[in-house]
Amino acid sequence: INDSLLMVGTINSAYLFDFKNGRLKNLFASHYPNKVIQANCIIQQTESIYWIGTETGIYTYDIHTGQSQHIKKDLLNPFAISDNAVLNFYRDREDNIWFGTFFGGFNQYSNQFDNFKKYLSGFGKSALSGNIVHDIKKDRYGNFWIGTEDGGLNKIDAQTQQIQHFLANGKKGSIAHNNVHGLATIGDDLWVGSTTHGLDVLDVKTGKLKKHYDRIGKGPLQSSFAVCLYKSKDNSMFVGTDRALYRYNKNSDSFDLLPITAWIQGIYEDQYGILWINTYGSGVYQYNRSSGEIQHLLSEQGKQNTLVNNYVNGLFEDSKNNLWFCTESGLSKYRRDGRFTNYLTESGLPSNQVFKVLEDDNRSIWISTGGGLVRLDEGVPRRVIYTSRDGLPADQFNYNSAYKDSDGTLYFGTIKGMVSFNPTKSIKNSFIPPIFISGIQINNVNVPVGENGILKESISLSEEIQLTYDNSNISFNIAALSFVSPKSNPYRYIMEGYDKDWTDITGNQKIYYNKLPPGTYTFKFRGANNNSVWNPDEKKLLIIVSPPWWQSNWAYLLYFLSFGTIALLVLRYYFLLIKANNAQKMDSYERKKEQEIYNLKLEFFTNLAHEIRTPLTLIKMPLEKIINNHKFTDRDTAKDLALIEKNTARLIRLTNQLLDFRKAETNNMSLIFTKTDINALLSEVFHDLNYLAKDKQLHYDLSLPRISLTAYVDEEALRKIFTNLIHNAIKYADQEVYVKLLPFNSDDIMFNIEFKNDGELIPFEKREKIFEPFYRLNESDKDTGTGIGLPLSRSLVELHQGNLSLVHLEENRNIFLLSIPIFQEQSLDIKSFQEDNDDQVLHDRSDEQEEEKPVILLVEDNKEILAYLNKELKTSYTVLRAGNGAEALEILDQENVQLVLTDIMMPIMDGLALCKRIKTDILYSHIPVIFLTAKNALDSKIQGLKNGADAYIEKPFSLEFLMVQIRNILKNRKIIKNYLTNSSSSNLMDINVSAPDKDFISQLNTVIYENISTIDLNVDELAKLMHMSRPTLYRKIKGLSDLTPNELINISRLKKAAELLTQKEYNITQVSTMVGYTVQSNFSRDFHKHYGMSPSSYILENSK
Repeated sequence: INDSLLMVGTINSAYLFDFKNGRLKNLFASHYPNKVIQANCIIQQTESIYWIGTETGIYTYDIHTGQSQHIKKDLLNPFAISDNAVLNFYRDREDNIWFGTFFGGFNQYSNQFDNFKKYLSGFGKSALSGNIVHDIKKDRYGNFWIGTEDGGLNKIDAQTQQIQHFLANGKKGSIAHNNVHGLATIGDDLWVGSTTHGLDVLDVKTGKLKKHYDRIGKGPLQSSFAVCLYKSKDNSMFVGTDRALYRYNKNSDSFDLLPITAWIQGIYEDQYGILWINTYGSGVYQYNRSSGEIQHLLSEQGKQNTLVNNYVNGLFEDSKNNLWFCTESGLSKYRRDGRFTNYLTESGLPSNQVFKVLEDDNRSIWISTGGGLVRLDEGVPRRVIYTSRDGLPADQFNYNSAYKDSDGTLYFGTIKGMVSFNPTKSIKNSFIPPIFISGIQINNVNVPVGENGILKESISLSEEIQLTYDNSNISFNIAALSFVSPKSNPYRYIMEGYDKDWTDITGNQKIYYNKLPPGTYTFKFRGANNNSVWNPDEKKLLIIVSPPWWQSNWAYLLYFLSFGTIALLVLRYYFLLIKANNAQKMDSYERKKEQEIYNLKLEFFTNLAHEIRTPLTLIKMPLEKIINNHKFTDRDTAKDLALIEKNTARLIRLTNQLLDFRKAETNNMSLIFTKTDINALLSEVFHDLNYLAKDKQLHYDLSLPRISLTAYVDEEALRKIFTNLIHNAIKYADQEVYVKLLPFNSDDIMFNIEFKNDGELIPFEKREKIFEPFYRLNESDKDTGTGIGLPLSRSLVELHQGNLSLVHLEENRNIFLLSIPIFQEQSLDIKSFQEDNDDQVLHDRSDEQEEEKPVILLVEDNKEILAYLNKELKTSYTVLRAGNGAEALEILDQENVQLVLTDIMMPIMDGLALCKRIKTDILYSHIPVIFLTAKNALDSKIQGLKNGADAYIEKPFSLEFLMVQIRNILKNRKIIKNYLTNSSSSNLMDINVSAPDKDFISQLNTVIYENISTIDLNVDELAKLMHMSRPTLYRKIKGLSDLTPNELINISRLKKAAELLTQKEYNITQVSTMVGYTVQSNFSRDFHKHYGMSPSSYILENSK
């Protein structure tokens, strides 16, 4: 020990020998007499205290006082030594004592462990009776009272430090319940609050029960659950329950309800005498007892300057008058100016569940949480966290369980006992720990040291390592060699070249980096001991990750050369491509110009054909009239007229061919495929052209299979194909023409027809040229055509998905082979749309008895046709004229028109737009419309009929055909009138009309029959009810039914009367009144006139 003292351990005891006086002292004789203690080892713990390791534990001995203490194994104390047989001691450079045991392995002791004094649960007078400490109070005699949730009440004697237990054992004088939640002292009285069992009052000197209160308060809020107790500065006792806040009234020995109703979790009086009441779920109340004023502080979601949570566990005022609110979701610091600062796990707390706050004498804030004890120092951003690793009994603290003693000692309750410490007297670890990289792993495999490996020496000594790109998953073990509480040692690290900032960690000593990209990095880290004493030096490790071969310098050189070569090739190709594109563009430009010239030529001839059709109309109509109305005795005149008629028909055929070709070229021709007898159609066309063959005295032969062929084709288009090909064969034949429908089988998909003539052979090289528009064989004198027939035929064949070609199967004949599919994807089993023809039955005008001429509106921009039709029609009709659709609408607004005859192609407003306007406007929708037009396309006809046209007549047309169409349409109006007039059950709803007219008729019928009993119902009243002018209503009803409005009203009255009479529920006088007659004789007269019998006879007739 020193120059004069020697401590010796033997198998029987330990001795102290004094060299000065020669005395030998048995260290255990006075404390453990007659006890054999085998001393195995000795070590100095403090200046005067020595530890002696024995077979029965560790004995301490103070050489100044002679005091001794026995430290031994305790199964209930996790901080006790692991085994009693202590074999040796060792002190490290941090002054930690390590000792080995026989059965319990190594044990470590640090002076810092004495910072925290632990009060644990157990048996006897040195242990608490319960684990979960809920409240801590000190009486005026210095005794501590500990309330637990699972072990009743404990008293720590100020003198002996022995612990006395007070349990609820059901005996008289015992506390009411072992779950103690609140404690408070006033004088010698200790108030004890429990769950569901009310309040006890004990005498602190004797520990005897003085009073018990089963219920706290009166009325509906009375409770037996005392959550917390608080003694104010004026010695008032406040009791917080699970329902409300109460104040004890000493005079009446009862509890007065205060105006705060909630789960009261805690009560605190600040330096101004204001009571702050924290609740569990309802925020915080501020109660001014002198004024009675109450303010409520609540958490507001979405706001930052607010209480963090309404579940407030504790409340504390620090030396700067700041209030600290402990909640289930963090800690709120409340300054008196109304500002909040919230502390959460993101701010460094180990848990957001905060229980209590205390301030030590150094003005550090201590915070108990669900994850440890936190020290918060002003101006220091880092929080110091203490856990069970630092000597605390548990990481989980408890509600309302904290107390600061007058000497600065702090007490906190946990779920495993109580801990006390004095921060000003705490031993701090000042050791600066050396730092090392203690291990390295590649792809989670430890890297050994070896000359041929990554590590040439230990990683702790290495300054550089080199890795390949496929070994870049790396992890490090780092260490700050301080062993007081190594899991509390903090570290900072950064991988320069990869990380942007330093990373802070605590306890975790392994760092991972996955798939480091090729490059050069420097790994740096710093370490500190458990009290954050940092090593000022950094540990560095240079890490070089080599790239794969395809990212090496040689690879990049190869890439450069390769890309350079490719770039040269691309440039060469690019220039060649530009050259080729320019040539292609020039070729395309030339083809485009040729196409434009071709289109202009085709457009010119198309427009010319349209223009020719109108003069042809003016030729054909007078010509037909002359031929039909005059019989010429002069044969030459008759022959000349026939010649004119023949060439007029030829001109019409040529214009039709040109227009059909234009539509086929521009994809505007629509075909309708229907089931057609090919044998019959071919035979019909062949015989129609027989006269041409006779004129040339040709051998003219048609060959057909015995079985008729049925195919799905557009009959009109196929007729044109047959006509052109046969006409062409006749035109160029010398002596013979053969047409043959080739034999076919049931499984054939195409049918084939040959057209042969023995005329001059077409050269082989021109076999495709002849199908080009306007091309003619110049060397042929017979070639006087337009050059449209063959191109048109081929276009129509291609629309059938077929083929037309010139083949040379025989030496002395031109053979055209036509091949067309038998079936089409879209086909119908009905005949295609065909307009009405000249075979309609002509009606004799004499059977029409005209009372007045119907009014017809002619709409035509060609003045000659307009004048001619006006001349021909005005003998039978009143004719109005308009030059376009817009003018026609103006006339329709003014005149009562019975029929509109209109062209399609007109300026300003064309015929289609006019027809659509007429058929969709309720004012005109009843007027029939006939189209007269040079547009002969089927889709134009369909469009016209879709717009509501009643008939479609092509130019040039037969005048007689036109007259018949007009007469039949107008005659239908008279038929409707007779039907409505003579039928007893008919009405306007029976007329087949357009949708707008149906709506009009429905409304008209409703208005008439709703007002049929009204005497004054006439055309003026009806117009008012229909919201129309009188002339408009007149024209509309007249146009629909050929009746005047008054006639319609009278007929409706009489028909309603007939309906009522057949019901036999009313007499004739009643019926006449119900249908609007005031005089029965007038009713009987009109009824007889309409039905040919009196009302009474009508009743008898319908009763049979």
